[in-house]
Amino acid sequence: MENLSAIIVVKDNPKTLEKTIKSIYDLVKEIIIVDIGIDSLLTKKLEKNKKIKIIKIEKDIPYVELIREETKKYAKTDYVLFLDPDEEISENLKKTIQENYQKYDFIKIPRKNIIFGKWIAHSRWWPDYQIRVFKKDKVVWSKILHNQPAFHGKGLTISPQENLAIIHYNYQNIDQYFQKFIRYAKSEAKYLLENKKPLTFQETVKKSISEFFSRYFAFQGYKDGIYGFILAFLQMIYYFFVYFYYLEEKKFEANEKIAPDIFFIEGTKNSFFWKNKKSLKEKIMLKIFKIFNL
Repeated sequence: MENLSAIIVVKDNPKTLEKTIKSIYDLVKEIIIVDIGIDSLLTKKLEKNKKIKIIKIEKDIPYVELIREETKKYAKTDYVLFLDPDEEISENLKKTIQENYQKYDFIKIPRKNIIFGKWIAHSRWWPDYQIRVFKKDKVVWSKILHNQPAFHGKGLTISPQENLAIIHYNYQNIDQYFQKFIRYAKSEAKYLLENKKPLTFQETVKKSISEFFSRYFAFQGYKDGIYGFILAFLQMIYYFFVYFYYLEEKKFEANEKIAPDIFFIEGTKNSFFWKNKKSLKEKIMLKIFKIFNL
């Protein structure tokens, strides 16, 4: 494609990178590999391909959002396709992009997350829309972890069909999950401190319990079986680790008082809130919680 460049930020030696490149090879004019710590053997292999351009960034990048925006300048084309090295484009999606990308300023694409070897079709993991094809001057990327970019102009939202989704080979095992989990939690805690955004234990409990109840019950994580429960639980404890690393950075100086009943209150609120059909008693209790700011 004469007016579309692909940008892939790569670290180490991801096993899926070859599939990623192959899936977009005839879709784009150039493939820009942003090197944030690639294995030297992989670099030599990539350099042999004339369609691939390697850009080396000599600084620690704990998560890709920190450099998303600045990588746009390396593309020679007006339109850009962002892809991660553990993602690939299906043939049907490729055709849809080819036919539509120059008609729009950005395209929202569903993403199929394969976690622990299974497609997670519920629990807010689907359709997991991502803006990945866009005109360079129409989308601005935030440096906040997992934040969606700001965008304007005419957009296309692709139908949430499995054959029109980005295939994301997400966490392959629990070890890999925790490797990223810890890196992200440390980075988020550091961001909060650097930007003077206070984080309390009560706020952490609210986020954590809401995360579990919303993912597992409201967004039907239970339909994914034990996978749904494990992922809802892991997403829940993530916020506690952000708080723990936040306290560690502050030398564990915490002035707040921890209410012993906070877990009971938040658990009760969430169990009522996310129910499709609430009894009169449950509705009254939710109003009481709201009135007394519990």
